Amino acid sequence: MNLKIGLAKKVLLFYSVIAPFIMFGSLYNLVEGVILHNTPSYRIGLFSLFGFIIMPLLLIVTYIKNKCIISREGVQIGKILYPFSDYHFSIRQKELPFKDRPLTSLWKKKYDELVITKINTGETVLEKDLDVFQKDIENIKKALVSNTPQSR
Repeated sequence: MNLKIGLAKKVLLFYSVIAPFIMFGSLYNLVEGVILHNTPSYRIGLFSLFGFIIMPLLLIVTYIKNKCIISREGVQIGKILYPFSDYHFSIRQKELPFKDRPLTSLWKKKYDELVITKINTGETVLEKDLDVFQKDIENIKKALVSNTPQSR
C-alpha cells in the first residue's frame, strides 16, 4: 500500500484561506502606498510589501517539507527516506495546555505525533506533529502496519 499525505494538512488549509487576503493587501499596499503614493503606507514590512510573494512561497515550502510517502521501502518525509529495516514508527498522543495549542485546532486537547526511532540504538530521530484530520491518522496507522516487514 502506497500512501501520499501532507503532514501539515490543517495548517495548509488554514493559511490558504487567509493567504488571498494577505496577498491582496500587500500588493495594494505596495502599489498604492509605496509606488503611487495615493494612500499612506502604514506599515512597511516583509508581509505588508511582499506578502504576495512570501505567502505563496511559504505555503509551497510547507507542503514540500511535510509531504509524506509511506511505501514498501519505508517512510519518506520531505527528501529523507526512513527505511523500515532501520527505523521503528509509532504514533503517540500528547496532551497540550491551551497556550501551546496550534491555531488550527485550539479546542482539541490531545494531539498526535509521528515518532521515528532508530532500531539499533533506540534513539528518537524525529518527532513530527500530525496536523491532519482523524481519518488521515487512521490511514497512516493502516499504511504503517501493512508496510512493516513483519506484516508481509
